[in-house]
Amino acid sequence: MSIVADQLGARQRRAAAVCSLAGILAGCVGYQAAPLEPARSADEFAARRLDDPQLRDEIIRILPQAAKSWPQALDRAELLAIALLRNPQLAVAHAQLHAALAHEITVAEPPQPDLTLESEYAHHDAHPWLYGLELNWLLRSPERRRLETEIARLDTSDARLLLMDQAWTVRRELAAALSDAKSARRRLDLFDRLAQAQDRLLALERQRVQAGEDPPSELIAAEQARIEIEQQQAELRALADAAQVAVAKTLGLPPQALDGVSFEWPDWGDPPAVTEEKRRATREQALLSRADLGIAIQDYAAAEAKLQLAIARQYPQFELEPGYYWDHGIAKYPFDVGFTLPFNGNKGEIAEARAGRELAGQRMLALQGGIYGEIAAAERAEEIARASTAAAQRQLRAAQQQQQQADLSLRLGASGPQDQVGADIAVMRAELAAVQMQAQLQTARNNLEDALHAPLSGPELALAKSPSGIAAGAGS
Repeated sequence: MSIVADQLGARQRRAAAVCSLAGILAGCVGYQAAPLEPARSADEFAARRLDDPQLRDEIIRILPQAAKSWPQALDRAELLAIALLRNPQLAVAHAQLHAALAHEITVAEPPQPDLTLESEYAHHDAHPWLYGLELNWLLRSPERRRLETEIARLDTSDARLLLMDQAWTVRRELAAALSDAKSARRRLDLFDRLAQAQDRLLALERQRVQAGEDPPSELIAAEQARIEIEQQQAELRALADAAQVAVAKTLGLPPQALDGVSFEWPDWGDPPAVTEEKRRATREQALLSRADLGIAIQDYAAAEAKLQLAIARQYPQFELEPGYYWDHGIAKYPFDVGFTLPFNGNKGEIAEARAGRELAGQRMLALQGGIYGEIAAAERAEEIARASTAAAQRQLRAAQQQQQQADLSLRLGASGPQDQVGADIAVMRAELAAVQMQAQLQTARNNLEDALHAPLSGPELALAKSPSGIAAGAGS
């Protein structure tokens, strides 16, 4: 009777083990394939357009004022909002943040036991079967679990700061590309006017050479000047096209999506002056919390936590190994305890972690000093560029006065049309020089904003104050 009862009990225990295993498997997540399709993704990218209703709705959610002119005339804030939503590198940074968040969940989970099922059959034994199971359970101390969780949390903060830094990189690249496009278009318009004036001068010079008033060398010089203008026009068209491609790349759109779209930048080349109070506030913010500096500070905190974890690992770590066996008619319940014995006190890992903390600290200090130097250099460069722009404007005004005098002399008969055309050409070349200086000033302002990691003027300030805009660039 007892043998029958023991067999029934063994069967019940085996059934319970099988049911428990089935319950664990029932809670598993199924695999879903997600193969990459390069041909399809390339076609989808080529089909991206600014008039996409979904993109429009997303932009209006961030910037309600965009509904007025969408999508024919876009300012820098609207273009930046598009980039925050469509830029591929930002999508990669978002994915990295999600991966860090998933890792943080994994680290926070308690240790999972290893389950070993055993069986044996003894042919000549009265109770021929042996059934058993064994659990191997690693026990982490609360301090180790806290430190590992803290390191994972710092990695997530790093990923979030990397996303913010990438968002600023997108803004910097967009501003540079837009500035290049604006500069190329303005200079190209001036060169078109200059080409027309040079054609008039060339026609007048031909007449003077034919009349014997000027030597043929004057005509050759005028023709060479006309050829140089054509070459410069071709170069500027190439620069304008390259700038539009760069803008489209930053926005995450194909270049043809920008055909017929104008970029509004009213104060291009003449950025408004910034008060010393605002400069001081943004400088202090950059020296304390610029995104890349925040990453360096988080890296130091992670190195600190890793040092604490290495110190904690100099103490034994325990493993519990409970089990159950139905050993040929006898029920057995073994309970083993294993532990590591770090006889060397984990000195190597501790020394490595301490050196890593020192390295992270030096990197943070070096970066902070570099930021200070970048800001100082950028502020000085903007002052020089603003002075050069002012000088170019004075030169332009002087050329315009000479043009007025040439017009007056022509009306009074004191000079001929050739002098007037020459004065017109001088004004256009002065305008070209002024535009070149404006481009340098705008580049200097862009560099200063890049050093500060903060816009100092323009419509992007409204986007920076928008919670939805911040979420689009910094993730959640």
